[in-house]
Amino acid sequence: MKKNKILTMLGIMALSATMLTGCSKGGGSGKSASKDVKWPTKAVNVTLPYKAGGDTDIYCRLMAKRLSDKFKQNFVVVNMTGGSGIVAAKTIMGAKPDGYNILFNHSGASLVQEATGVADFSYTDNFANCATIVQDNTYVMVAKKEKGWKNLKELIAYAKAHPGEVRYSLSYGSATHYVLSRMEETMGIKFNHLDVGTGSAERLAALMGNQVDVMVANYLNVKDYIEKGDFVCFGVCAPARNPGMENIPTFKEQGYDVVSSKTYEIKFPKGTDPAIVNKLSKAIEEITKDPSFKEELKKYYAIPLYRTPEEMNKIDKETVAELKKYFKK
Repeated sequence: MKKNKILTMLGIMALSATMLTGCSKGGGSGKSASKDVKWPTKAVNVTLPYKAGGDTDIYCRLMAKRLSDKFKQNFVVVNMTGGSGIVAAKTIMGAKPDGYNILFNHSGASLVQEATGVADFSYTDNFANCATIVQDNTYVMVAKKEKGWKNLKELIAYAKAHPGEVRYSLSYGSATHYVLSRMEETMGIKFNHLDVGTGSAERLAALMGNQVDVMVANYLNVKDYIEKGDFVCFGVCAPARNPGMENIPTFKEQGYDVVSSKTYEIKFPKGTDPAIVNKLSKAIEEITKDPSFKEELKKYYAIPLYRTPEEMNKIDKETVAELKKYFKK
């Protein structure tokens, strides 16, 4: 498959919200899911694989508050770091499938982990997919102003003249890994790859401490530094300019096909009662249709996106298959 075709398919898979039919492994709907179920009757733990304060944590807490209000039971956010997200994922995989332990993560990390073999399990087959709730297309690349690069053209020119010198912050088996690969391939440059931590907080600290020269992160994590003029922003990994971020050009419009979209997903341990999975999935759908939720997400330049368990199963498995082809090149 040609590179452009692969990238086009990945973009469609990442951004599509088209209704799909059929039932796949790990799904939570179907005839068995139509029965009424008394759930939840106690607090529900929602585990995410990052520290508090980042994009995943913010979106998770927005969801947890609304679910707590709806079901009159606490949805408790649990920040569990380690292993680039693998620790949290395996903890939920091994949890009792009674509906009271949920994994909240994003596809930017999980699907790349699976495709590259960083994860020795399937984020689809080894879980009961429930729903997606948010899509974020705001991945930007930044450097400290003191580095002297005023724009992407100057950064690329420097990187070509000094191959392997510019230090890029990444977490292997994550969206940062994929974006790195795309930049090197399309821009004809070579970075010095440094894994300085999984979360945006660790990578931001490394940038501020001059351990690395450039990093990619969700816009909300570096917005203040950009607006104050401390950071230079070279572009956003989006298919088009984002509302509220119109002053930041995409890499595509600058001539480089570097697109990365993150969807935030909810999963149960495999074997969870489909009626419970379906009940929560319907509640997530209601949240994404709430105008107040859409307005709240605007603060972070994100948008609501709902997918059923079947849609998640199909799109995620197809995306992993295409990513595997890409990383084998």
